[in-house]
Amino acid sequence: MPPPPGPAMYAAEPVRAPKYSLWLGGRLGLLLYGGSMYYNQNTGYDEQTSAFVTNGLALEADVGARIARRYIPYLALELGLVGPGSRFQGASAQAGTSFLGIGFRFLAGNVNFVSFASDLSFGFRKFQVSNDGNTWTASAFEFLRLGLGADIRFTDYFTISPMVTLSGGTLTNTSGSVQFAPNQSDMQGGTPAQVNSGQIPSSWQSNYYAIVLGCGAHFDLFGAH
Repeated sequence: MPPPPGPAMYAAEPVRAPKYSLWLGGRLGLLLYGGSMYYNQNTGYDEQTSAFVTNGLALEADVGARIARRYIPYLALELGLVGPGSRFQGASAQAGTSFLGIGFRFLAGNVNFVSFASDLSFGFRKFQVSNDGNTWTASAFEFLRLGLGADIRFTDYFTISPMVTLSGGTLTNTSGSVQFAPNQSDMQGGTPAQVNSGQIPSSWQSNYYAIVLGCGAHFDLFGAH
C-alpha cells in the first residue's frame, strides 16, 4: 500500500517591492485647465482659464521615500507646458504654469506586481503670462489634489504608474500686469487694476480646475527588502 501523500508545497511569492527606499522619478501627461481666473466686473463675466493659457503637457518631478512598501510621502514639482490663451491671439506672448507641493501615495493590493494607487497632495499653483515685456502672475493654494491609478512593478527597483489627477482652487495673489492682444471685442486692454500686483478682491475671485491624464515612472533607489 503506497504511503499517504505528504503536505502540499507552495512556492512563496517573491518579494519584489523594497520595504524602504528613496523614491525618485516623474510623470508626463496631458494637462487640461477649466473654470475661470477671476470675475471681471468691468465686463460682467468670468475671465476663463482658456483666455490666459491653453491646454498642454504636464511634466512632473517627484522625490520621496517608500516606507513599509505601501506608503510614499513625497515632494512634487509640476511644470505646465502650455501656450498663451485667446486674449493673446496674434501677439508674441508666452505662458506657463507650475505646481509645487507635498503629497502622500498609498498602494493597495499586490505591491510586488500590480496595485491600486491613491494619491493626495496639496501645494501652490501659479499661472504666468508675458507679453510685450510685461508679465502677470496669479497663484492659488490647492488644498486637495487627488490622483487615482495603478502602480505596475517591472523590476525590484522600477515601476510605472498610469494615473488621472484632479485638482482645483481659487486664485488669490497676483503680481505685475499684462496687456492683451489689440482689438479685443469687449474693449479690454489688459488685466484690470483690481487683479494687478496684489491680492484679487474676494468679490472678484473665481474657481479653476486642472486635470492631468498621464503616466509616471519611478525608481526605488538604495532599496532594502
